[in-house]
Amino acid sequence: MKTIIRTASALLLGAALIISCEKKQDPVTYTMTADRTSISDVAANNPSDETLVLKTNATSWLVLTPDWVTATPNSGAGSENGTIITLKIASNYKNEATDTAPRSGVLKFSGSGATLDIPVNQLGHTAVIDPNASIGGITDLGEFQDFVTAVNEGNGLSRWLNADGEVELLADIDLASVTDWTPIGNVTATGNGNTASKPEGPVFSGTFNGGGHTIKNFKASTVIPAGGTWGLFGCTMNATIKNLILEADVTLEAAETADAGVLVGTAYSTTIQSVQVKGKVNVKGSQTNDKRFAIGGIAGFVFSIAADGVSYDSTIKDCVVDLAVTGNSGANVKNGATGVHFGGIAGFCTNPKDDSRNHIEDCTFQGSLNIDCGRCAGIAGVGNFGTIFKGCVNNANQVNGFANGREAGVVCVIAEQCAIIDCVNNGNLTTTDAKTHAGGLFTLLNHATCYVEGGANYGTILCAFETDDQGRRFAGLVGANFSKFDHVSGVTVSGKIGTDANNIADVNAGNFMDYIGYRVEGADEKISNLNYVAK
Repeated sequence: MKTIIRTASALLLGAALIISCEKKQDPVTYTMTADRTSISDVAANNPSDETLVLKTNATSWLVLTPDWVTATPNSGAGSENGTIITLKIASNYKNEATDTAPRSGVLKFSGSGATLDIPVNQLGHTAVIDPNASIGGITDLGEFQDFVTAVNEGNGLSRWLNADGEVELLADIDLASVTDWTPIGNVTATGNGNTASKPEGPVFSGTFNGGGHTIKNFKASTVIPAGGTWGLFGCTMNATIKNLILEADVTLEAAETADAGVLVGTAYSTTIQSVQVKGKVNVKGSQTNDKRFAIGGIAGFVFSIAADGVSYDSTIKDCVVDLAVTGNSGANVKNGATGVHFGGIAGFCTNPKDDSRNHIEDCTFQGSLNIDCGRCAGIAGVGNFGTIFKGCVNNANQVNGFANGREAGVVCVIAEQCAIIDCVNNGNLTTTDAKTHAGGLFTLLNHATCYVEGGANYGTILCAFETDDQGRRFAGLVGANFSKFDHVSGVTVSGKIGTDANNIADVNAGNFMDYIGYRVEGADEKISNLNYVAK
């Protein structure tokens, strides 16, 4: 029995010795390395593929990349000899004119508990700024101010041209922060009579397309120097301005002879179409006597010219002006060509007595006229030579207290080669001076070639004019003075006339010709087809 026990003990001791003699194994360490520690300065445009070699004893691996990096392969079995990985990096570029920012990310490798981060970054693109490269138009106030400076310094305007070669507004422009306005085309360019001086300095030429946008808070109080021209645009030549809304509040005064328009001061051979002008105008007139100051809701001085057999006409068409006009003529007490002229559309229109023409067509003036100046009318102060007024409408009432003035609903005076065609006056005209002339459509027809066709007066004429020593009274439902003209025909006579609100004439179908205005001897032979419509 003792022998058996000893044998079992020996066996157990032998097993313990065998176990104690077995060698203990160390844990495996997994590693990852690559032949690149980072991928830097990848091109923004058309970047080339990048490669790296991954070495790892991990049984398998995978990589996570930024969404603009694609790795091929993006996973695999470990290899201590290395796996070649190709990285395709997306373009970080839009176009030559657009900036893009640099971007960066990390390639994250992992497997069997081992990890490896490799930074990757890509360059951005900086647009090359070409001052002559078009941006398609004027986008904001800063660009608008740069455009004004470019015109006045005689520089190119290609930066603001659209595909049609027009300077175009692409947004509304707020001028509230602009306290000292310099007109676009800031030159000395004042005309007088049938002449116009050559502009001294850069003018605006080409096309300005408002794109239906508004220039608002155009505010100024200015004294225009002798020979100056002032407006949003100072002087335009062979230009077009269209599709614009202008909101203004301006006070205008002239040192001597000057021109001013809310939109354009002096328009040489210029087309202005589909423009709206709104707001207020306060006229302080001229500081000196006998110096013409022409003011217009659209343009002050309008001039056309023919050269080398080509007529370069000026046209103002399809425009609407809604202005509250106040003020007086200042020190200038003239009513003739050297006086102060206000027209809801244009102040003074003429040319050098050639074949060119000014066309004021299908324009409307509304608002109010409370201004004491020598010549004031809803559409134009004067058509001096070669100006056709057609299809225009005045809806504004006028109250004018100027001494010995010439006031009208549509145009004060038309002369050589001028006409009023199919124009309508709906506004009431009140004059308070005993020597002032007043007419529904015009004040004076002043040349054997001028004429009036069609149109109508529906406004009330209250004219304090006294009959002079020759028995003449220069006031009428059609015109104040039918002096020199070719013909007047087809006009509708309506409205009321009197010396004041308490003294209104009884105008009717039987006597209306007595109230159309003063006619010189022989004038009735050139007047035909007038119709009366009771108001």
